[in-house]
Amino acid sequence: MFGTNVVSSGLSLTKVLGGISKGLSIANQVIPLYQQAKPMIQNARKVMNVLGELKKTNNISKTTVDVKNAKEKTESLKIQSTNSPVFFQ
Repeated sequence: MFGTNVVSSGLSLTKVLGGISKGLSIANQVIPLYQQAKPMIQNARKVMNVLGELKKTNNISKTTVDVKNAKEKTESLKIQSTNSPVFFQ
């Protein structure tokens, strides 16, 4: 099982330990970067949600203003169309 095939394929204990060491050093560099970036990613999601809500409220306020303008226009048309005096509005 651990005969000449392993030696001839180029695997040795020093190469395996060297590979493990390189992997651990990369993990030691990547893990802190991930931990630092994780809050920024979560906050970016929250910011996108807030911006989406702001867009919704802007659309609602625009339609409200349009409805108010439409009511004022119809009332002004009603007032202008009557020839009799208006005592109460």
